[in-house]
Amino acid sequence: MKSFLLSFFLVAILPAISLSQTIWQVQESGTNTELTDVYFVDQNNGWISGWTETMLHTTDGGQTWTPQTIPPNNAYFSVFFTDSQNGWASATAGKIIHTTDGGETWTTQPSSTQSDLNSLYFINADTGWAAGGRIPAFPSNIPERTILGTTNGGNTWTIQYDQSNESVLKSIYFIDNNNGYATGGTGEVMHTTDGGNVWVNEVVANGNEFSDIFFANISTGWVVGDGGFPSQGVIYKTTDGGNNWNLTTLGTDIFLLGVYFTNQVNGWAVGNDFGNGNAGIVYHTTDAGNSWIVQNIPSVDALYSVYFPNSARGWAVGHLGTIIEAEGPTPVELTSFTAEQNNKDVVLSWRTATETNNKGFEIEKSQKSKVKSQMRWESIGFVEGHGTTTQENNYRYADYNLESGDYSYRLVQIDFDGTRSESGVVNVEVNTRPAEYSLRQNYPNPFNPSTIVEYSIPENGNVKVEIFNALGEEVTTLVNDYKQAGDYKVKFNASALSSGIYYYRIESGNFVKTRKMILLR
Repeated sequence: MKSFLLSFFLVAILPAISLSQTIWQVQESGTNTELTDVYFVDQNNGWISGWTETMLHTTDGGQTWTPQTIPPNNAYFSVFFTDSQNGWASATAGKIIHTTDGGETWTTQPSSTQSDLNSLYFINADTGWAAGGRIPAFPSNIPERTILGTTNGGNTWTIQYDQSNESVLKSIYFIDNNNGYATGGTGEVMHTTDGGNVWVNEVVANGNEFSDIFFANISTGWVVGDGGFPSQGVIYKTTDGGNNWNLTTLGTDIFLLGVYFTNQVNGWAVGNDFGNGNAGIVYHTTDAGNSWIVQNIPSVDALYSVYFPNSARGWAVGHLGTIIEAEGPTPVELTSFTAEQNNKDVVLSWRTATETNNKGFEIEKSQKSKVKSQMRWESIGFVEGHGTTTQENNYRYADYNLESGDYSYRLVQIDFDGTRSESGVVNVEVNTRPAEYSLRQNYPNPFNPSTIVEYSIPENGNVKVEIFNALGEEVTTLVNDYKQAGDYKVKFNASALSSGIYYYRIESGNFVKTRKMILLR
């Protein structure tokens, strides 16, 4: 599958937990044409593109598929929707069509190319890309590679890349506005970091033919295809944004054509089993692609595309009108995870679509220092889950009275059997900027043996707070670190000191102030 809808708030996807084998069953398509791509906006509403002007639509999870009327004389290769109304499909000879009413009507958009457009990807209703190419007729027989981009919903498409003597692209995928990948023949992966203005080409495996690419986040992605002669299914995985790729081989006489992940650990790959009479084949991973297991599916023809709107339900489509649907175990499916600052507090909110065996969520926090970038996680709370349910549930947790700084949060979902699964990370900056520098009187004062020193800094910078005795000799340093602007308090324990008068002083930027404290035993 060449498409995945991204949300524009801080979202982390919790790894789904599969407790039993997924059950695949055939759905009737009503056609015997090639079905090339499948896309769902939820578990009920989906579309399938195909040859001979084919576009199928379902509103009941595939129990019925209804043909839609689309412009003729084309084989459609890719379909993508940003919501239940706005969608696009791409076809041969540079054709792109668009709908704003869920596919009831489709209009043609100008694309400025005659290349076949094999793949579409949109990150919102305005911004999208199309990729493909063509092999001109004899005598040239020289392949051409093409990438188009739009920032106005396809009203205009701009050629971003158009080169001869380069293999045709089969799939394109974007993580955000800037970072995108495209892949195709000759084992190549292209990468852009500026929205497609500049594309860099990297040969991952010379002699391979890649069909589909998918990224779970900016670091982790997979590309699938054929490893060359003899034919063998290959999956390459990167964990560093495409700088390095690691190979998994899934057997001979197999050509993988589609890949899709619901999160960074749970994914599927589909293709053509040549050694079994061009039959369809489905592989599944629950460990981020480190290992893949063949799933039991009905006897169907080759599969070209796969899509899962959640980890419990998905579809694969392919040769001669083939549609199969997956009904899996109900996982703990985390659909959103956000962090929001409210003065000195951070409010965490998350939502689950489904839950199985869910004891609850442990909340972990890490504060990133400006000097030290490493993250050290600490558990700060626990929220009970709902056990097993197919109902959507909303959760909330508040972390109160924080100092200024950059904070990261994650959830650890815990089953009743003790199994633990970490979510992704959300980040939030707490910035309660004071109006001026200050060093307040310690409290209590007099004290025995501990007291609290409070200070405020209106600008980020180095802060030093020291304690001196009555002779002006330094006793200890309470603070010596880079601090975000904000209000701070630090505890001073004088249990090793004798009674008397002491002084505490702050230095930050050009601000220096000293106050007196009394230790009275």
